Amino acid sequence: MKTIVHQGWGRRNKTKSKCFSTTEFGIDLKSTTSSGLPIGLGRSYGDSSINSNGVYYTVGDKKKIEINSMDKTAKCGAGATIGDLERIAIKYGLFPPTVPGTEFVTIGGAIASNIHGKSHHIAGSFGNSVIELTVLTSAGKILNLKPVGPSSKTFWATVGGMGLTGIILEATLKLKEVANAYLQVEEQRAFNIKELKDLLREFDKKYLYTVAWIDLSGNFSGRGKVLGGNHVTNAQLPRKFKNKKLKIGKPYRLKIPDIFPSNFINSITVIIFNKIWFRKPLKNGIHKIRSFLHPLDSVKNWNRLYGKNGFIQYQFQISFENEFLLEEVLSEMKKFRLTSFLGVLKKLGNSDESYLGFAAPGWTLTIDIPAINKNNQDFLEKLTQRLCQLSGKVYLTKDSVLNEDDFNLMYLKKCEWKEIKKEMDPDNYWQSDQGRRLGLC
Repeated sequence: MKTIVHQGWGRRNKTKSKCFSTTEFGIDLKSTTSSGLPIGLGRSYGDSSINSNGVYYTVGDKKKIEINSMDKTAKCGAGATIGDLERIAIKYGLFPPTVPGTEFVTIGGAIASNIHGKSHHIAGSFGNSVIELTVLTSAGKILNLKPVGPSSKTFWATVGGMGLTGIILEATLKLKEVANAYLQVEEQRAFNIKELKDLLREFDKKYLYTVAWIDLSGNFSGRGKVLGGNHVTNAQLPRKFKNKKLKIGKPYRLKIPDIFPSNFINSITVIIFNKIWFRKPLKNGIHKIRSFLHPLDSVKNWNRLYGKNGFIQYQFQISFENEFLLEEVLSEMKKFRLTSFLGVLKKLGNSDESYLGFAAPGWTLTIDIPAINKNNQDFLEKLTQRLCQLSGKVYLTKDSVLNEDDFNLMYLKKCEWKEIKKEMDPDNYWQSDQGRRLGLC
């Protein structure tokens, strides 16, 4: 056991508490404190990985990955990262079907958040690739869970369950065949929100991976860039790449020091950045898979740009039927004079069986908002109410602003999920600040 300072990626929530490792899981968990929470690398933005009232449990030493090339599966310790899995799997000509925008997410965290990625319109969320889970309950029991059969309810309550059903120890995942570590990439500019959406629809028909950067500054026209990527065959690789075809490489080229003032990200710097980003040369041709799937990982601790007061990342989902909300958001951001350093728009595919799942057919938009003030808060409250009216959702892994009433309107399977949690965790030991805020524990 050691005492750690644990913080969300948005840098707005911080605690100092005891943390137990897997070598100490033989102890009576409930004797340590009134509540516990499993944690990974702290890449959730708000307070979903914060437990101010209790202790933490880490599986950081459970990093073993075993690849079965015949079955195209990987058995992963929950402490291994997405990047670890990518680098090992590619040596066998395999790759995970779903990866997030950063490789610095543990397998346990990816399951607890049921992450989605640039391939969601085809591959769905992370839970779709999970074949089996091993979970340690607060009573000290080890459960083996599968997506179908007698344990399916507890499986889908744990997938997307934000760590509130138990400690994920291990998972077996499906992988897909790839020839190498490169993608054929296309990028196009769009000059307004209609063009941006139309391009994304077109790219979704052509590419496995799609995403759009949207300019949330200036005149708020919704201009941006759409990127699409497909895996390439070895025959398509230029000669200079062939001796590195099964190497993904390591991240980090630039490290951000912790010296920036909290007002460094402001309307002026955001407008300048977005102008440069829009005009920079288009990324077309063959590129390394990591630079496409995890672009921000080339900058270590980029969250420090927001200063010590931190920031909020707010990601929401809205159906195609109600996509007019995207134009409303642009209009409201202009009205509130609110800019976002990096806006991301993505078209989502089908939902899955997870009780607290976020992704569903429609659009998802991600907004970065510097340290909260009354103006920002008023905007977020207004947007949240519109989402409630239009059956939209806020992504829990990034949430730090929802109240329980709003959450109940967005996540209609909450009561079913709570019943399963009660069966798995009858003493309500697994808790987080977010879980208490939203009435999940």
